Amino acid sequence: MTDRLADLGVDVVGTYFDETAREDVETRTKHADAVSYYQVDLTDQTAVEAFAETVLGEHGTVDHVVGLAGGFSMGGIEDTDIDALQAALNRHATTAFLTVKAFADQLTAQSGVVLFSSDRAIDPVGGTLAYDVGKSAVRTLTESLDTELEARVNAVAPFLIDVPDNREAMPDADVSEWTAPEAIVGGVIHLLSNDGITGQTARTTGGQPELAE
Repeated sequence: MTDRLADLGVDVVGTYFDETAREDVETRTKHADAVSYYQVDLTDQTAVEAFAETVLGEHGTVDHVVGLAGGFSMGGIEDTDIDALQAALNRHATTAFLTVKAFADQLTAQSGVVLFSSDRAIDPVGGTLAYDVGKSAVRTLTESLDTELEARVNAVAPFLIDVPDNREAMPDADVSEWTAPEAIVGGVIHLLSNDGITGQTARTTGGQPELAE
């Protein structure tokens, strides 16, 4: 995502939770040096507000917001306790809510907000209860924010994203139907730049383009 935005000449601001995450970003991205990274806990309102103040002080304005924070988790009703459910809500919905809230007064009718929901928020499949609930909350948040903000607010809803963490968590899975990261990036760019789309949750479930040839 950040590489594509940097290629387009965008002044990109990114966040990371800890140094391990920062090192992972630096090894996987081509234009890490072109991104202004800030360490912040996006579930902490005070920390997010301080982050926003710093970003505005150093960059002047924020035109668009992409809410990427999240993480996949397994577990059905028997395996999910209240802590797991709350953690999923925090990871997906709280991070998105606090980030948009912190920059809401910067967003105009020309701004785009894209949040990350999931195909499982539309068609739950079982076995990922907390994850499904967290991503469903993001879908509802998207629709609610769209009624309140001048900006266009949309969400993408990928199937399982083909990234190393997911492959490691599910080593025996058939990845041929997983969503390629490139397909998601294209969808996000489209939603950020298209002033005719708002309040939508767009499924990005095209699978692997290299396997479809």
